[in-house]
Amino acid sequence: MPGGGAARGTFDVVRFFELARTVGHGRALGMEFEAAGETWTELRLPWSEQLVGVPKSGVLASGAIVSLIDTASGCAVWSTMGRLEPIATIDLRIDYLRPALKGETIFARCECVKLTRRIAFVRGVAHAGDAARPVAYSSGTFMLGG
Repeated sequence: MPGGGAARGTFDVVRFFELARTVGHGRALGMEFEAAGETWTELRLPWSEQLVGVPKSGVLASGAIVSLIDTASGCAVWSTMGRLEPIATIDLRIDYLRPALKGETIFARCECVKLTRRIAFVRGVAHAGDAARPVAYSSGTFMLGG
């Protein structure tokens, strides 16, 4: 585990996301599960006309990308802890490098890089299928135990 902590439990990110994508932001935005490991989660957000922030160009709204990254970050924290428990986003910094263009499916891969008793630290990247050409980088901290 990054930074120590308890042994992995039984959190199943695939099963969790099957439910999460049917309610709230997951359903409204159309987020989909892509892949996961012990400390990371990757989600995707297919381009949709409803998510466009700049109608003339078809560029995705930044809020949709923030929600994708925040959700992938939270799932990475739960995967690292091995259990589902309340967490709260303390800070989520997103550095945009380029717009998410019309027709691009955006992927967010976030990894929990350190876990303390009360705080999780997560880094991520959002891209359109080529991580070498990112849309954004993210860095976040999450309070554990709500």
